[in-house]
Amino acid sequence: KDAATVKAGLISGALQMSETLPSDVEELKKVPSVKVAVAPNAVRHIFLIQTKDAVMGNKKLRQAIAAALDYPELVAAASNNLATPNNSPIYSTSGYFGEVEKQGHKYDPARAKQLLQEAGYKGEKIVILANKRPTVPSFPAAVVWQQMLQAVGINAEIEILDWATQLDRFNKGNYQMQSFSFSARFDPAIAFEQFSGPKDKQPRKVWDNPEAQALIDKSMLISDKAKRQTIFDELHRRVIDEVPLIFLYNGLDAVAMNKAISGFQPWQSKLRMWEVTLAK
Repeated sequence: KDAATVKAGLISGALQMSETLPSDVEELKKVPSVKVAVAPNAVRHIFLIQTKDAVMGNKKLRQAIAAALDYPELVAAASNNLATPNNSPIYSTSGYFGEVEKQGHKYDPARAKQLLQEAGYKGEKIVILANKRPTVPSFPAAVVWQQMLQAVGINAEIEILDWATQLDRFNKGNYQMQSFSFSARFDPAIAFEQFSGPKDKQPRKVWDNPEAQALIDKSMLISDKAKRQTIFDELHRRVIDEVPLIFLYNGLDAVAMNKAISGFQPWQSKLRMWEVTLAK
C-alpha cells in the first residue's frame, strides 16, 4: 500500500500493521503512534552484463565497470539509506554468508580508468535497460550507475522500458546491461543456478562458465555444509573476478505498525506473528 493509505489506516486504527515500500519509511516514521521495522531479505538487486555482446564480452571492461562503482553511495541512494552493499549471490543473513562472501568489488576509479585503457575501450555507447516499477530500485539505481560510469569515461545511456518488455529482453538475452532484480533463492546452489548456464540453450542465463556449472551441480549432490561452503566460496570468487553481473544489495522488508505492537521482526517477506503482542 502507498504511504498515505497506510498512514491514514494506522492513525485511524483501521490498521494495526502493514507492509510498506522502503521509499515510504521515512514519512511513516514521522507519525508519533507508528514505528517501522526494516530487515533485509533474500531478494537481490543487481546489474546484469551481457557477456556475449561485442563490447561487453571484454572481461577488463566489465572489471572496469565494477571498479567504477562507489557501492555504499550507490546502495544508499537506491535504498533510501536503508540497505548495505552485498556483492555476493548469497543473501546477507544466510548461514552460508561467510567471510569470503563479505569480500566484494572495490571502488577504485583510477583502476577503472586503467582497465578501460587495457580493454581498448574507445567510447562505444553502452545502453542500460531499466524500468520504473515502484517496488524495485531499477531506475534510481540505473541513474546512479550511469553517473558513476560516465565519471570514469564510459559512454553509458539509460533506456526506460515497461517491465514486460524488459523481462522479454532479459529472457532473450537481448541487452548490453540491465538494472534488474532476482527473486529470493534460499539455498546457495539454487541462487547460483538461477543465473548460470549455457546461453545457447537458455538465453536468459547470465553466467556461461562450464567449470562453474560443474561446481554448482556438485553442490546440489552433497549435504555436508563445510564442503558446500568451500564450493560456494569458490563460486563467489569467480563471479567477482569475471563480472558477468554485479550484485548490489539485498531486498528489504519494511513493515509499519502501531507502537502498541511488540515482538515483531520482518522475516523473508512473511508476516510471522510468533510471540507478537498488542498492548491494551
